[in-house]
Amino acid sequence: MNDFPRLSAAGVTVQNLDQVTSTNDLAKQRLATSASQPFLIAAASQRAGRGKPGRTFFSPADSGAYFTLGLPFAGVKLTAARLTVTAAVAAATVLHEHFHQPITIKWVNDLCVGNRKAVGILAEMVLDNHNRPAGVAIGWGINLFQPADQWPAEIAKQVTTLSNQPVSRQERLTVIDEVAARFLDLLAQPWPAVLAVYRDHQYLSGKRLVVDTGAERISGQFERITDEGFLCIRTACGRRVFSAGTVRVRE
Repeated sequence: MNDFPRLSAAGVTVQNLDQVTSTNDLAKQRLATSASQPFLIAAASQRAGRGKPGRTFFSPADSGAYFTLGLPFAGVKLTAARLTVTAAVAAATVLHEHFHQPITIKWVNDLCVGNRKAVGILAEMVLDNHNRPAGVAIGWGINLFQPADQWPAEIAKQVTTLSNQPVSRQERLTVIDEVAARFLDLLAQPWPAVLAVYRDHQYLSGKRLVVDTGAERISGQFERITDEGFLCIRTACGRRVFSAGTVRVRE
């Protein structure tokens, strides 16, 4: 039985593993050394799942879908921001169809159910051994079901799952197949159509925000998502636009 029929039809090879350090790390290693065609690495659990710099992504077995799509540089036609937006739209639309949950997208790369995070996305550019662009690794971490050991205390109030019932292995693999295949389909769609879905599902709309760039923290009111997928807020000193950063909602 082919567990990944949509990806197979798209010519994407799949490596489905039990436990890994990080699917993104494995994909980056492969992109840097040998990959010439798109591929996907999936795992039932991760020992060192990663999110934004300095953050981990809790990835226990029998709980989530953890997978990374490797795109060699020759096949990458979009900017990093557009790839991340497209990855978020692919996951939001597929997961809503599967689990019938109202899903919003928190700029730039988190999906939420209610006020809690259910999905994280990490897109990373990869250089080869000669420091030349080799490709992009796009990873999804999806919280499908409550882990047996519960959530770590430090994230318990920040995260949630898409299902209140255990998710079978086959359903997990189907979700992976459909999200990654939808992402590839969306890459061929007009960018304005993809961006419109991202904007329509934006969690930050209408909220007071604090944006942390690593160098500064700026407070302001959400104004819009720009045509490039950047965040625009209105501050006391005027508009500011951010291509990256961490955002929290002001209480």
